[in-house]
Amino acid sequence: MLFDTMLIKINRQDCLNRYQTFPLRSYNSERDEEEFFYPKVFKSYILTIPSKSFKGHIKTLGIELSKLTKELGYDTLIFLGDTETDWLYQDNDYKPVKEARQYLMDNKIGKRFNGALQVDNLELATFIKHLAWLTRCNAALPSMHFTDTKQNIIGNICKYGNLHIDTLNKKTDRLLNIFIVNSLFKYLDGNNYYNQFGKTSAIAGRQTVL
Repeated sequence: MLFDTMLIKINRQDCLNRYQTFPLRSYNSERDEEEFFYPKVFKSYILTIPSKSFKGHIKTLGIELSKLTKELGYDTLIFLGDTETDWLYQDNDYKPVKEARQYLMDNKIGKRFNGALQVDNLELATFIKHLAWLTRCNAALPSMHFTDTKQNIIGNICKYGNLHIDTLNKKTDRLLNIFIVNSLFKYLDGNNYYNQFGKTSAIAGRQTVL
């Protein structure tokens, strides 16, 4: 099916020059350790949505995040991995992940692309659905963080499907908390998140690259 791409690609270095709050992670070969950058934030939250299945969970999550984005006055969000690893670096034969990879390829994301994706709010719920499957099942991928064009928030979705979100100023923090009260989101304690969609900690379809 042919359609206009809903995702705008941004060169990785151009994105980092423009949006300097993005968290980053790199390997220092001299020290044999990973180095991390995370910006100073105002407050941090972990949000979840009570759900019966991961599929239904991420559908609702995408809708609620789209509502939040609109409520905060943003037309788009920008997504970027915290390492230089390509978006399509890891293959995975698990059906939802194959569909997520195909979604990116349909949107003209090449196999070597490691830059940012700017996602329009109208496309956000669909994008989040696919991103959540990639994050859940492709362990070799970086953490895909997002921010708005004014850099008021930073967020990412973890493998458990929870929304980790940081506010970077008092005004945005107030608006976020007002929204949460009237949304489906629930606050999670920082030490109290796990795989709520299985009887064990193992995640179906999760693979890595050896």
